[in-house]
Amino acid sequence: MRSLTASGREHVLMGEFDQLADHYDETRGGEGRGDEYAADIDAALPPNEGPILEVGVGTGVVALGLIRRGRQVVGLDISSPMLLRAQKRLGSFVIQADALEMAVATASVSHAVSVWVVHSVADPARLFSEVARVLRPGGLYVVSSTQRPAADDVVGQIIKEMSERVDARRGNLRPRGVTVEEVMGWAAGAGFVGTVHELQRQWISAPADELAAIAHRSWPAMRELDEAAIDEVTRPAVEALRSLPATEGLRRAVSDLVVFHRP
Repeated sequence: MRSLTASGREHVLMGEFDQLADHYDETRGGEGRGDEYAADIDAALPPNEGPILEVGVGTGVVALGLIRRGRQVVGLDISSPMLLRAQKRLGSFVIQADALEMAVATASVSHAVSVWVVHSVADPARLFSEVARVLRPGGLYVVSSTQRPAADDVVGQIIKEMSERVDARRGNLRPRGVTVEEVMGWAAGAGFVGTVHELQRQWISAPADELAAIAHRSWPAMRELDEAAIDEVTRPAVEALRSLPATEGLRRAVSDLVVFHRP
């Protein structure tokens, strides 16, 4: 699922995801959450068509869910530690490559998938152009990159506010989060038209889990800040999370799944 380019500041991103690999699954829901995304993606794709390319395969949890549903999947990522974990799950069907310059033949894959990837690349428009190149005629590109916590998701609102403080401290850098409108615009430049599906998601992540994620700096954007800035942006979240009951762990959100095609 993530770190994808090896040019410019993306060298930094690659290093960040290398460092996150050891804790990535435990702070992102692991195979259970990956399987949930895989179920939605599988339902959005035509049956019995492959191969599917997962751009930004990360540790392979989504690809594993697709394979368990009978899909043929090839995973692509640039982070060696993330790919090592994906290879243990998927076998040999992984490629180490730059998502903005894929080592994939033109018109060679039936469909493509990216889960929590678009916000991590330096040039999202180029990512969509590369996907358009490798897709066969009629192929779909399924993208999940946006999520909004429900109004009654107390933990989610705390993390959302922390993320906004992180982006504010990062100054002129493009925010790591993206909107559906931005994703649709980048895709349109590559000739894609998308249909948005709003999906209700629910999972367990107790305050202690989020505190551990903060301690591990599990959000790559944090790693662009110095320790003083990190303390400033995380302190309100840490205090708020510590004040919650330990049982306040049910997370609820709306996740946007966009299915792109080229007319």
